[in-house]
Amino acid sequence: MVLLKNVPLLRRIIEISYTMFIIILLSIVVGLILALPVMWLWNFVFGKLLPINWLQAWALNVLAGILFGKGTDSSKK
Repeated sequence: MVLLKNVPLLRRIIEISYTMFIIILLSIVVGLILALPVMWLWNFVFGKLLPINWLQAWALNVLAGILFGKGTDSSKK
């Protein structure tokens, strides 16, 4: 890794890329873990009519976050 020691900008870009990858990966894992209670609740309430799996529960979480998430309001100061 002599090249990385000689080019500090390249080393910094690689460090930032690695950090971004870890953050994205952890966000996906946490999102999938938080989808479990949604799946269990959905299958408890609507399980006989329309059961969902883990990924569908994750997609439902994402959709609910988009529809009902906290938005920014620039008029309030």
